[in-house]
Order: sequence, then structure tokens, then C-alpha cells
Amino acid sequence: MRTFLGVAMGAVLLIHAVSALWLGDHYLLGSYEKRDNDDVKYVYAAQVLVERGTLVYNSGLQPTNFIMPAIPVMLSGFMALFDRDAAVMGFRLLQCLMQAASVYLIFVLARETLGRRVAVVAVLLDALYVPNLFASGAILTESTFKLLFLLLIASFLYAVRKRTAGAYVFAGAMLGLACYVKPQCALIPVCLLILWLIRRYRWAEIVKYTAIVGVCSMLLLTPWWVRNNHDFHAFIPFTKSTGNPMLLGALIKRAAPPQGFFDQYPEYKNDSSNLFAGYDAEQKRTAQRLIAYGFKHQTLEYAYWFTVGKSIELFINPFYSKPVPGLPRPAINVVHWLYVLLGFAGIALTVVRRRFRLVLPILLPFFYYWFIHLPFITFGRYGYPLMALMTIFAAYAIVSALEARGVLRGKEEAAE
Repeated sequence: MRTFLGVAMGAVLLIHAVSALWLGDHYLLGSYEKRDNDDVKYVYAAQVLVERGTLVYNSGLQPTNFIMPAIPVMLSGFMALFDRDAAVMGFRLLQCLMQAASVYLIFVLARETLGRRVAVVAVLLDALYVPNLFASGAILTESTFKLLFLLLIASFLYAVRKRTAGAYVFAGAMLGLACYVKPQCALIPVCLLILWLIRRYRWAEIVKYTAIVGVCSMLLLTPWWVRNNHDFHAFIPFTKSTGNPMLLGALIKRAAPPQGFFDQYPEYKNDSSNLFAGYDAEQKRTAQRLIAYGFKHQTLEYAYWFTVGKSIELFINPFYSKPVPGLPRPAINVVHWLYVLLGFAGIALTVVRRRFRLVLPILLPFFYYWFIHLPFITFGRYGYPLMALMTIFAAYAIVSALEARGVLRGKEEAAE
């Protein structure tokens, strides 16, 4: 098993590194000169961070509170040593290492919840999931967050089973690091609370471990809070950038609202482009108005959009904005749909076969990260971290089918 895992991780690292070195800036979504997409904005932010010590993003040379600092800080480490092109390539190769490390974590999570057979198939599925190649080559948050998300879930699983202060210190540290990439993780300790209640933790233990996780994560985030207070004279726990995603999510498939909305709020002057005027606070207020109007006047449409509609948008398309030559997007779309269908089939099987409790340490974060995005815009990039967990459930569906057909003899049970 160690040999298999080592070969799988080595193959992923090699293939991803060759792809990154071969295709290089093919994976860029924007232009360095125009700074018209997140990736090139991160590169510019890293350059300014090295030269001036200021974190910027769409703010000229002024400090920003629009993004979390993890990616620019990591990039700046390479920028301090190399020129821009070499630094960007170095960051891509680091992401290749992250993808290989993620293979190991997927194996561990699958083995600890659903057994070694499922773990082996899950590793193969993740290794063969082509959008991972794009995630390695793109200068975005996805590869970093995939690794930290899996580490966070593994730390929760380990801590819940061990019931030691040291294990919860590690869980708190992983929570803080994950929030430096995507603050959507801030409320994920609710999954821990559910696991504690199911495992009948004493209330004294719950209070103790809540304090440990909270203190450790907050200590890690303190430098960010101090910086925000210094630059903006306010307590900003994460970012001030939720208005635009919320506003985009409030528009059903980004379509213009009905005329009645403009009649009720004439300040938008019957022009959808005016909805996006202003900064975070103004856009958040517009989003709240749209949602309130929509649920009052288009109740069924908005109820569907904020549940089923956005969920479909989250899972229907892969995070594969720049296809690898020879691996066209239409074909990869079909493979992605197969992963998703098998994944949900695997989740259903855990319920039918009464293995629901065994998979809760990975299922709860899966549902948390899914549902936390529903108030905002949803698309394949936001759904990408969930695909790592989806491979585990898809693997369970495949192994169950093979066992039912007699291809695999017996049934393997994972020890809790």
C-alpha cells in the first residue's frame, strides 16, 4: 500500500510539473499588462508587496481589504528570489506539490472512514481528474485551499477521535490557516459541534476544546487583524468583499430584475448596470433589496434559485477555464458529470447501508462548504474543493458496485 501511494503521488507530481513547465502562461486567465483577472492581480499584488510592503488589489498602491493575503504572500516569497516569470513558475511547481500531498490526504480520509479499497479507488479518481492540472497551473487559491481544506478535515477527524488538547491545537491552527485563503471556513467548527454531540462529549470537554480551537485560530489571525486596524482603523476579521458575490448571486442566472424592482427603487434609473454602482456596502444593500423583492414577488423562482438552482451551478461545470491541449472541455465536462453523479450515489449508499455515522467527519464539511455558498454566486471554481471529497464518495459507489458483482470478494469495513 505504501508503494502504491508513493507511486500515485509521484505520478501526480511528475505529470502536473510537466504540464506546468510545458504550458506555463497558457493557464493565465488575464494579462499582466491589463491586470484584468484574479491571477494577474495576485502577481501584481506580490510584486508590490515585495517592493513596498503593502498588500494591494484593485487599489493602485493603496492597501486593500478586498482579499485575504495568503496567495500574494506566498507569491512574494518567490518574487523576492526570482524575476516575475521564474517566480510564477516556482509557485506553479509548489502547487504541483500541493496536489501530490492532497492525494495522500484523500487516501487517509477515505481509509479512515470507508476502508482501504475505497481509499485506493479515491486516489486513482483524484489522480485522473483532469481539472486538477488546470488548478496546478492557475495562479489562484484553489490548489492551496484544496490542500488546507483536506488538512482541516483530517485534523477534525484526528482530534475528535483522540480527544487530546494537542490534537485540537492542530485543528485550530489548520482552521486559522484555511481562513487566510478562504474565510468561508470561519464557521466550519459547527461541524465539530455536531460530531461532539453525536459522540457524546461531555459539556466540559466541549467548552474546553472550543476554547482551544478558538484561541489557536485567532492567534494565527491576529497579525491580519492588527494590520487591518492599522491601515483601516477598524476591526475587519477577514475582508470587505462580500457585496459583489452576494449581488451576483441575487440575480437569477445574472439576468436583470423585473421592472417592478426599478419602480420600487427608482434610484437605479431602470438600468441594470447601476445595480453594481458603489463599493462593498452599497452592493450588499442592493443585493439585500433584490433578495427581499424577489422572495416577495417571485417566491417560487427565488426559493428554487437559492436552493436547487445555485446548487446545480456549483456542481454542473468543472473548474477548467483553460483546457489542456488534447483534453477539450466538452469531454472533461462529461467526465466531471460522471464524478458528480457517482459521488452523490456514494453519499446515498452510505445512508442506505447505515454507514452514515462513519462518513460524518467528511460529509459534514462537504455539506457545510456547499451550503455556505448558496447566499452568494456559485460556479465551478467555488465547487472545486468539494470535488476532492466527491472522489471519496464516488470511489465508495464504484467499490460497492464491484463487490456486488463479485469482482471484489467480501466487504471491507472501516474501523471507526
